[in-house]
Amino acid sequence: MKELTFYFDYLSPFSYFAWLRLGPLARELNLKVILKPVALGPLLNHWQIKGPGEVTPKREFLLRQMLRYADRKSIPFTTPKTHPFNSLYALRLSLACVAANTQLQVVDTLWRAGWERRIDLGEPEELLEALRASNLPADELYEASFGREARVELKQNIQEAIGKGVFGVPSFVYGDELFWGNDSLDELAALIRGDDNLDREKLAFLLSSTPRAAAQSL
Repeated sequence: MKELTFYFDYLSPFSYFAWLRLGPLARELNLKVILKPVALGPLLNHWQIKGPGEVTPKREFLLRQMLRYADRKSIPFTTPKTHPFNSLYALRLSLACVAANTQLQVVDTLWRAGWERRIDLGEPEELLEALRASNLPADELYEASFGREARVELKQNIQEAIGKGVFGVPSFVYGDELFWGNDSLDELAALIRGDDNLDREKLAFLLSSTPRAAAQSL
């Protein structure tokens, strides 16, 4: 079975949209999806990128874009009660070493609780209430999420993502190729189906022959 790695942070609404698409896509293409929660902040800091919320016009533009997309696709959509929020609690609950064979259910529960039902995804008690409502062992998961293994796995996920060139979320790695953003899933699916239209010779030429823009001094 082919494998696809999904890097995500609950801070990202586009990761929520991508999550809703991944299940049907995985079934269609016979994919095993490997879930890798990562903290977005360290990725942005590593690549020296500002978060969307730090640029006011971009934040407002993206919110309009998300509302239009959700309406067009008939997707339930709101924002968590607070945004941005501390996503570390939710990320640790979603790790493979914590959630184990309930990982898919934990991740789905938390996505929907925050981006459909507007809970505070940074508030532990609200996370636990959402997990209990889905008949998940919330207290056991919460206790495990504070263990050393969880801290190590989250750090490893972040370092692995950076090593693969992940600079934002949602990101998907298939083979040695990185795709970024919910809107890249169509190109990803085309690649997996064998219908990729990327001119790789032209890409290699442009990468090797086009210099970076020189920094301008003011």
